[in-house]
Amino acid sequence: MEISIFALEKLILENKENISNCKKQLADLNSGKTVLSSLKQASIENTLERSSIDLENYLAIYEAIPASEKEKFKELQRVQEALQKQSYYKLQKIRMKKSLNITRNQRLEAMMIVDELPESVNFEDKQLIEISEVVIKNNIREAKELEDELVIIKKDFDNEISALQDNKDLKYFAFLDSYIPIIVLHFKTFIDDIINEIEKYNEEEVKKEDPILKTFSGLPKYEDWWIEELFRNHQAYFALYKWKDIISGLCLTKHEKIIWEKLFNNWLMIKKILNSKEENAFDYNLIFDNMIFKYAKLDEELDINNLKSMEKIIYNITKKEDFTKTRGEHELLTTYLQWKTKKQLNNNHE
Repeated sequence: MEISIFALEKLILENKENISNCKKQLADLNSGKTVLSSLKQASIENTLERSSIDLENYLAIYEAIPASEKEKFKELQRVQEALQKQSYYKLQKIRMKKSLNITRNQRLEAMMIVDELPESVNFEDKQLIEISEVVIKNNIREAKELEDELVIIKKDFDNEISALQDNKDLKYFAFLDSYIPIIVLHFKTFIDDIINEIEKYNEEEVKKEDPILKTFSGLPKYEDWWIEELFRNHQAYFALYKWKDIISGLCLTKHEKIIWEKLFNNWLMIKKILNSKEENAFDYNLIFDNMIFKYAKLDEELDINNLKSMEKIIYNITKKEDFTKTRGEHELLTTYLQWKTKKQLNNNHE
């Protein structure tokens, strides 16, 4: 029901803006402020009339939706009218399935909205399609799902923080209290997207004669010393870079790679901030680690033997690495550097 309300509000706002814009244009025309052709004037008048009718219809539907328990009594007449049209609305989803004039996404969204409607609230087919278009255009359903997930994650995080002793120096940590739940949500969404893309890839592969299927066994573990010694130890930097590159290799789309690049930078920023606070942030840092593991299964390597083994591997790899080479896509003049240089030149000329 929340999806329908949101879409209705969008449509009501759009029609109000259309009406306001049309009235202003006609007022400017009548005052002699602007000059328009007869065809243009007729078009504005038609738009005004059409938007006024649509606004009236959508306001009627919007006002019919119960806002609280006490409004249920006001809906009695609406319910009676709905019962008279019961056969019409029972067949609504069937008509949507058979419609050839709307896209598959519009059809599915309209059918979902039908399922969400209480019996006392009715939409005509045309209105359902318009609402479905708004839902799809604004990604409302996806946004609502993410919002619901963020509420759960934020509540989980707040419970962990509130459980810390009051004498902890970093029981609450400025902007990170709000930022961390968002990063956790992004991690979860990123992992879900990787899994979905792999499933889609495998569905196409099984159609081939010799399919090569992909699997996702989770993200590789990271090591704390990579972060602790970053910018002080080139092997720590190199290990972190390799770890990041392995995860990038799990991405099947360019979009996923771009998301991972941004997500990695945000995660590393938080870890560097917390690591710099040392013991004062140990409890807070652990909560962040636990949240990431709970929702995205990103874990830290704790086994000493594995840590030592990985250190040797990184040491041997870096011995063979030629650090005088740059990557093929290396750009000396970044877009920001170019913008900054141009801005300084313009300032100097003023």
